[in-house]
Amino acid sequence: MNSQQKPAFRLLIVDDNESIHDDLKKILLPKRINSELADDEAILFGNLVSNDIEFSIDSAFQGRDGLACVQEAMDAGRPYALAFVDIRMPPGWDGIETISHLWNADPSLQIVICTAYSDYSWKDIERKLGISDNFVILKKPFDPIEVTQLAHAMTSKWTSTWQARLRMDELDLLVEKRTAELNAAIDELDEARKLAETAALQDPLTKLPNRRLFQNRLTTAIQQAVRNPGYLCALLYLDLDRFKVINDSLGHLAGDEVLIEIAQRLESCLRQPIDPGRVSPREDIVARLGGDEFAIFLDNIRDVSDAMRVANRINETLATPLSLRGRDLAISGSIGIATSASHYTASDDMLRDADTAMYRAKAAGRGGCALFDESMHLHAVERLQMESEMRQALDRNEYFLCYQPIISLHDGKIEGFEALIRWRSPSRGIVAPEAFIHLAEETGLILPMGTWVLREASRQLRRWQDRFNLGSSFSMSVNISALQFAHPDLVSLVKETLRETGIEGRSLRLELTESVAMEKPDRMAPLLKELQELDVRLSIDDFGTGYSSLNYLHRFSVDTLKIDRYFIANMEVNERNLNIVRTIVSLAHNLGMEVVAEGAETSTQVNLLKTLECDCVQGFYFSRPLETAAIETMLTAGPHCLRDARNNPGLLEAFAI
Repeated sequence: MNSQQKPAFRLLIVDDNESIHDDLKKILLPKRINSELADDEAILFGNLVSNDIEFSIDSAFQGRDGLACVQEAMDAGRPYALAFVDIRMPPGWDGIETISHLWNADPSLQIVICTAYSDYSWKDIERKLGISDNFVILKKPFDPIEVTQLAHAMTSKWTSTWQARLRMDELDLLVEKRTAELNAAIDELDEARKLAETAALQDPLTKLPNRRLFQNRLTTAIQQAVRNPGYLCALLYLDLDRFKVINDSLGHLAGDEVLIEIAQRLESCLRQPIDPGRVSPREDIVARLGGDEFAIFLDNIRDVSDAMRVANRINETLATPLSLRGRDLAISGSIGIATSASHYTASDDMLRDADTAMYRAKAAGRGGCALFDESMHLHAVERLQMESEMRQALDRNEYFLCYQPIISLHDGKIEGFEALIRWRSPSRGIVAPEAFIHLAEETGLILPMGTWVLREASRQLRRWQDRFNLGSSFSMSVNISALQFAHPDLVSLVKETLRETGIEGRSLRLELTESVAMEKPDRMAPLLKELQELDVRLSIDDFGTGYSSLNYLHRFSVDTLKIDRYFIANMEVNERNLNIVRTIVSLAHNLGMEVVAEGAETSTQVNLLKTLECDCVQGFYFSRPLETAAIETMLTAGPHCLRDARNNPGLLEAFAI
């Protein structure tokens, strides 16, 4: 029913007595109720009774006729709201049987059972029809008000029931629609999941399998090797040589193009798959593990020579120059090989060992390959253990500084010291820097380690300046690693160290190797200029062993060149080395720089350096690196103590030389 229309209800009277039909119609069809009746209905039923309700009434004189009316109404979509049914209607169905049939046709039909006397007790009716709120009993003779109230109340109840059913139908349709939409969404999600799974197992750049998929395949192969001792597989771990140079010089887009080309070349190097119908099919794959690292899985190999042949084929393929943006690029890679003969139980272990072998190949030279053996593993474990101990050493204050004097060859006075780190390990004893500095640089530990050295050496210098009345020209030299020079906070660190310790900038010398200075001169020149603006003095360490450039040397305007000990050690017997030292000294003086010779161990070397007008020297001839207490004994003896000590064994012993 439309809410804007006057409600109209269809009523059905099923009674064998025609006068009952007339009486009910007279009550319900004419001017139905007065205002007093409306008030009574409102009290009894709330707002259910309305003067606006109209009834249309059909008649049936037997139960079967009534059922036909109900069925026709249902087929037409115009159901009855209420039926008045007589309890006795001979010779056909009685009221109870009639009601059962009517409810079978229309379960929501409201029923008023009309009876003056009955063959059925209330319990019989309840037993036959069940407990239901869809029927009431109306006793004859009828009271018009009672009939009207029942008609209004039961039709209002039917309306609520019918509307609830319509709403349920709407909800069922909505649920069906939503279910269809949900199923469609599930199908879309399933498709998206499949795409996501593919993406999750594929490298987006090269479209090769990624690390996850590769490890899944490797795990399957390892499990197969455990079950079948005759099965053998191999893992080739490839790292491109000097790929960073391509990225830095040509850009990352060019680097991506190179990686795509390399991926295609690697796939072309795989062995042709064996016919699946044979006993032992092969499933070789290439994967990109990340960056410029690739892995090749060789399935069902006969022996390690198969893996070596594939590695050689890869190196030959990579050796063909790659044409990129008008340039021919020479590409090479280092390959590490591990096989399942090592009885792995986890893919990570096999990857780790192949990676270890790859680093061994890289250390031996570009474009090579190496087969993993147990000694590599032991070396890797030892390296990892040392790295862990080195990290703990920072927290436990196990590092300490020794200081080697730098002597002026003009007057024999101590001009300053070079701070040199040592490690007092509880398990290893005193560890020399050559045993751990390289690892510190590889792991990045050199950054916190270098920061500690700079601050500790500066604090120690300030203490000595105060205690021994040393001027600002008395200096402390501190080595700065390549990683420290590349760090954007280096200038801020030096500035903060000068502020914290109170030493003047000219009291601090920062030493960097020649190779570090020349590697990126365009970046290095402004950085060194910033440091010199702090009045910090700069030294090029190990000069003569790197790729020197007079142009860059002039641009850097460094204060000091330190001649590498190799030239000093051989200049007594090698005239070429002597001439190199002479040239370096002359070059430095012409550029306004000071020269320090490292590694002087004999009086002949010292005298030659004097003859060449070298400014300063450091080395075992005067003193080994000493701890703080020995240095303080030395400073107490005076600035010329080392010169005098050469002729005084007692002093030498006191200084622990």
